[in-house]
This record gives sequence, C-alpha cells and structure tokens, in this order.
Amino acid sequence: MTEVVDVLVLDDAADVAESTADVLRSAGLSVATASSVPEARRIAAERRVRAAIVDHSTAEWAGSADEPTRDTAPPIIVVSGMGRDSIEELQALRGDCLFACLAKPVPPGALIEVVRAALGA
Repeated sequence: MTEVVDVLVLDDAADVAESTADVLRSAGLSVATASSVPEARRIAAERRVRAAIVDHSTAEWAGSADEPTRDTAPPIIVVSGMGRDSIEELQALRGDCLFACLAKPVPPGALIEVVRAALGA
C-alpha cells in the first residue's frame, strides 16, 4: 500500500520548508519536504501526494514542456517572495494543476485555509 502524504513542500531553503511543514503539521496534516525538483519527484513517485506547495524559485516546470497536468500532479500552490508581478506572471502561465499563487509572507492561517481548499478540490 502506498503511503499518502497530504502535502509535499518544495523549497530550496530547508529552514523555510521545515517551518512551512511545521505550520501544516500543527493543523493535523501529514507533510513531506524536498529541497530540489528531483527530490520532490522521487517523493511523489514513492508516495501519493495530495497537494504540493512549491517555492517560485523551484517552479521550473512553469511554462516548460514537462509542465504538470491534472493527470500527472496534485493541486499545486506556488508561493513567491518576488512580489505581485511574479504572482501575476505565474497565474498567466496557469496550468490545470496550479491551484493558487500566494505572495510571501503567507500568514499561517491563510496557508492552512488554501491547503485545505486544495485538498478538497
């Protein structure tokens, strides 16, 4: 039986990934973390991931040939510290699985709310 993880957090800054994971765990969610796209893909291949939070700097798939689709990826929430323009750019590239784009810093309650909505999608 494949292990189910509610949320996979992908951020190249390990401390940010862990603090995000701590917030989600405090809400009762199961969380895995990754610091690179290959690591995230390995985790996703080994476990059933229900949603993913991806830092903008690691969202290399956006607009690329291997952009995930609803058939190949869970709902994806992209967070960005790059400002409003980067959020609008990501929304313009929006794929079927891109659930939400959020600007950092994301208040913990807001993050949990968006993740719960993604899990229900």
